[in-house]
Amino acid sequence: KNTGIGGEGIESFLYVLEGSISVKNDDTEAELQKGGYIYSPEGNNITFENKGQETATLYVYKRRYEKLEGYSARTVVGNAFELPWVEYEGMENVHVVDFLPKDLGFDMNMHILSFDPGGCHPIVETHVQEHGMYILQGEGMYLMDDVWMGIKKDDFIWFGAYAAQCAYGVGTEPFTYIYSKDCNR
Repeated sequence: KNTGIGGEGIESFLYVLEGSISVKNDDTEAELQKGGYIYSPEGNNITFENKGQETATLYVYKRRYEKLEGYSARTVVGNAFELPWVEYEGMENVHVVDFLPKDLGFDMNMHILSFDPGGCHPIVETHVQEHGMYILQGEGMYLMDDVWMGIKKDDFIWFGAYAAQCAYGVGTEPFTYIYSKDCNR
């Protein structure tokens, strides 16, 4: 019986936006609060239950795992509020946090990128892979190909491969989003 988030060949990531949940997969059980997350390797489904009184809101990401001979991913559980923020590419007004280890078993990572008001990417960039982002806080302007668009909390964007992109924060609070990125393949 195949229940939960995941499946054969599918890796999954679940992040708690609001509330709290009990979560488990084949090898781990945990209680996750706001900012809590679980990465589950391919074929190791995630199930969860809201045992609290308040509504739990979740961000869920899943994708087909790209194997690399001799390496495999493992379950990772943590909380974003306990991870170190670092300057993004040496910029004092843009910070990033990485969720998963820099290990060849992982073919992707999840990050949170946060722009102080006025903070921006230093260049227009492209990526060889598709990836998505969900806005956690604030407002920003985002360039996708040749169109600038205003985006705000709770918006979601999916980028195709080689799409030109760039962002900057506007308003009075940080412009912050969670996003996926391929790696190690």
